[in-house]
Amino acid sequence: MKAYIKKNKCPAPRPALTRLSSALQCALLGLSIAGYAHAQTASKPDKPEKNPPPVAEETQQNAPETPRTGVTVLPTVVIKDRGPDEIGYGAKATMTATKTKTPITEIPQSISVITREEMTMRGVHLNFTEALRYIPGVVADQFGFEGRGFEYVSMRGFNSLSTANFRDNLSQQGRGLYFADFITDPYALERVDVLRGPTSVMFGRGDAGGIINRITKLPTAAPIREVEIQYGNFDRKRIAGDFGLANEDGTLMFRLVTTALDTDTQVRFPNTGGDRAQIRRFYIAPSLTWRPTERTSITLFGDILNNRSEAAAFYLAAPDGSPTNALLGEPNFTRYSTDQASFSYQLEHHFNETFTARQNFRFMRLDGRYRDINPGFDSVTETRFAADGRTLRRDAFGTRERVDQTVLDTHVEARSRTGPLRHTVLAGIDWNRVESTLKYFASTAPTPSIDIFNPIYNQPMPTPDFLAIDGVQKIDQVGFYVQDQIKLNQWFLTLSGRHDRVSNVNDINAFSPPHFANRNSAYTGRAGLNYLFSNGVAPYVSYSQSFLPQSGIDFFDGRPFEPTRASQYEVGIKYQPPGTRNLISAALFELTKTNVLTPDLRIGGLLTETGEVRSRGAELEARTEVFRGLNLIGAFSYIDVKVIESPDGFEGKMPIRVPNLTTSGWLDYNLGTLNVDWLRGFFIGGGVRYVGRVFNDQANTSVTPSFTLFDAVLRYDHGPWQFLINANNIFDEKYFTANSVVPGSGGSFFLGSRRTVVGTLKLRF
Repeated sequence: MKAYIKKNKCPAPRPALTRLSSALQCALLGLSIAGYAHAQTASKPDKPEKNPPPVAEETQQNAPETPRTGVTVLPTVVIKDRGPDEIGYGAKATMTATKTKTPITEIPQSISVITREEMTMRGVHLNFTEALRYIPGVVADQFGFEGRGFEYVSMRGFNSLSTANFRDNLSQQGRGLYFADFITDPYALERVDVLRGPTSVMFGRGDAGGIINRITKLPTAAPIREVEIQYGNFDRKRIAGDFGLANEDGTLMFRLVTTALDTDTQVRFPNTGGDRAQIRRFYIAPSLTWRPTERTSITLFGDILNNRSEAAAFYLAAPDGSPTNALLGEPNFTRYSTDQASFSYQLEHHFNETFTARQNFRFMRLDGRYRDINPGFDSVTETRFAADGRTLRRDAFGTRERVDQTVLDTHVEARSRTGPLRHTVLAGIDWNRVESTLKYFASTAPTPSIDIFNPIYNQPMPTPDFLAIDGVQKIDQVGFYVQDQIKLNQWFLTLSGRHDRVSNVNDINAFSPPHFANRNSAYTGRAGLNYLFSNGVAPYVSYSQSFLPQSGIDFFDGRPFEPTRASQYEVGIKYQPPGTRNLISAALFELTKTNVLTPDLRIGGLLTETGEVRSRGAELEARTEVFRGLNLIGAFSYIDVKVIESPDGFEGKMPIRVPNLTTSGWLDYNLGTLNVDWLRGFFIGGGVRYVGRVFNDQANTSVTPSFTLFDAVLRYDHGPWQFLINANNIFDEKYFTANSVVPGSGGSFFLGSRRTVVGTLKLRF
């Protein structure tokens, strides 16, 4: 949501007809505003509009008369506008693709925008990945229900757990050497931009599949007062608040966003009388914007997120590879505890109509303490199960991790003309530093084993007390970039280039030698051409590259992972009828990525680098108002992903956990448009999601079948009150998203999200 303050002043008296014309214009403006405000007050609707029009606030001073003409000079009018970003499910422009405000039809890549209105309607409350369920080219939650908060997602066939993680155009990809990852509370967001395909040119650390840019709720000139309470199955309890205020002239604005969650989950331990894994979260984010002049704005923003969670929905496999109802973790031992905080600022100054400078900064820190259990291994028999074929050996462990990430981006934007060409030139430099530390503790005392067919929980667990790994990794990246957006009539040409220098330093005691350092540099580019027809049709073609330093260690040889590189060809078409936010798009792409991280059978499934993976496919998306009151979201993706090079000889195979077909559709309808009194304020909606089959192993011999899920919503608005009931997986389909099973050696099945029904009561005052 954006806010604008516009001061409309009557022109100074001028001679003859000019004075009369100016006076008439000003008088008509005042009459139209006053008349509209009176009509709005008189109508007194039962429910407020979702996006009320600008509200005029007139000063109470008497209007003076000019002595020469007797023409009344009206007082200053201040218009407070809620801005365009929260209207419906569509958007017309974004800064995510180019770092300049660019219409979506002029961007030579596929991009989707998820508005706050959509997140509210679809009930995105628990995990951020819920927002991505109706986006083409994106697959969320490949590891099933995720109670720990990790944001598992793939884009165009590539794992994007942390590599796609951006917020307000700044990377928050920093991750730990074992578990730690920054997460996002969805209530903190105004919208989400999903840009598909390589994006390194603008962001440096943008990966092959694309980036997911989370746009934070920040201060506005319009007052904000919102409180909501929530209750749902699994005893979910949540309270949230969003409060904003501004001074009279809009030069100083403040906002506070906060939420607290206390819930059980679907993860239930058998033979315990009902013990369930729990989640406790607390989030708070104050922000302040100061506009000392009309040309300058300074925004300060900070947030704190505390997350306490327990076991994930990983169910053990029997020796024959079939699923059981046993969990590897322990209700009295498995714990995921993270505390993350950040401080950011955004500076923007318009020197004149040509030049604008911006600087964005963020420092983030995550402290994590984790305890969990791994399958054990008998060094003599080289088996995980005892001779009875039902008793699984286990090893308790714990980690302490810290991640510090500092990001600074400074750029200058210039708008100019050279003959018939209009240019928007951007030149900048950014710096991204990530420091990750890990202390891994093993248990010297034996860990109790478990009978997977009759598990006994709450056994005494040993304390992990042996420091097995003590390490630190530092990644420094500096990038210089330049971009020119050239417009000639209906043609739009985007040219971008970038140079990055990266240093990677590891000090890990488990390796010999423990110290390792390397340096890399790379040039990346992007070129795209759009043509915009007068009816809103915009075909485009583009070529883009990416370069990404990768966090983590190759435990096979102790070396840090090499940076991954990617290149993509894309052609597509977008259609946005003039004057609307409706958007229909289609794209064809071919994408190749090197140094892809995949499980390596030589080292028990830990990550190693695959030579090359190719992804090609097609995407379709529609975000439109079919007719008055009926909104539609439709998405379709087909991708063909193949391993081109592999250390284990899996060339020609499809990577694991990558569905080749996904499709979804969502409809909601405002029943008030039927003009039936008792239906005013009611909304109904529903959606369907289909995810195709995936391979569980690199040899493509094990398959997890496809699944189809249904969602629904009922909403009622009455005055300042809003009530919603959201149901996801409404028919309670039991499904697995994938598994990691090796027959005879165990493994886990990843159970998907079961039915959730949540009621939300919201008050806006």
